[in-house]
Amino acid sequence: MRRDMFEVIIERPRWGHQGIERKGRRGERTARAFERAPTKLGMGRPGRTKQLNENLAPLRRFLRKHVGRPWGRVRSEMSAVLSMSSAVQKHVLDHVKDFVEENPVMIDGVPHAPIPFQGEYRRLGWWSRKPVFYVCPRTGLLRMVQPSRPKRPAPSR
Repeated sequence: MRRDMFEVIIERPRWGHQGIERKGRRGERTARAFERAPTKLGMGRPGRTKQLNENLAPLRRFLRKHVGRPWGRVRSEMSAVLSMSSAVQKHVLDHVKDFVEENPVMIDGVPHAPIPFQGEYRRLGWWSRKPVFYVCPRTGLLRMVQPSRPKRPAPSR
């Protein structure tokens, strides 16, 4: 894993950031523009919000590259680079937990994840367009579930 993986994932410009003065009505600085301006404005940014923008593709590529390797070795390689004492680096490990199901249950050869507090299981990968990873309970190897949605029954005529 790259030594600066946490920087690659976390440090990116936020969506909605207005770094450049734009031309047009919003950037207009004339007396007429001030005449048209409302008399009262709220403290917020009307119609615009800032959002975090994380680049998780390098983390997915790292996991995809290590499919077929023992999960313990992959995890130790990540732990050697990422420190639990840094909040930013721990955040990257939190994303790993989002992508990798470490304790799946195999039902008819298909990996399922337990639904918390319900005692039921959901099939891995059916809700996502991105690949989902799991640790094979039999071998301990990192595996990937290809995204697939359940097939809908054909409409009856």
